Amino acid sequence: MDTKNKREKGSATLEFGLAVALVLAPMLLGLVDFGRYLDVSHTVSRAAHEGVFEASRGHDPLFSVQNYVQSSGLDPAKVSVSLTPPLDGSTRGQAMQITVSYNLSGYALATWGGLFPEAFSTKATARRE
Repeated sequence: MDTKNKREKGSATLEFGLAVALVLAPMLLGLVDFGRYLDVSHTVSRAAHEGVFEASRGHDPLFSVQNYVQSSGLDPAKVSVSLTPPLDGSTRGQAMQITVSYNLSGYALATWGGLFPEAFSTKATARRE
């Protein structure tokens, strides 16, 4: 094998290594982070539905939301819940709206320059029984 063929093989190996390091690895990290973001999005949406279901029955939704988030493997301390209107005896028959937010700070594997939001928030509505 002559020197030219050895150099061509060496340069192909180097190009492959650079392609993996500079293109494929960030793409893989991006796919993983996006998948994790979708998982949080789905979990928080479902937790909001669970919470508004509890609120429609006159129960405090906070425990239900935190329990659902924790059972999904997320940190319940990063959840905030607000209910409009607040639960009291005069809310029967009214539409109840819950807003559930989850703080995503420190959740991504890589910093993406603001591509992903700092928090995910969703709302759900149900009529109070």
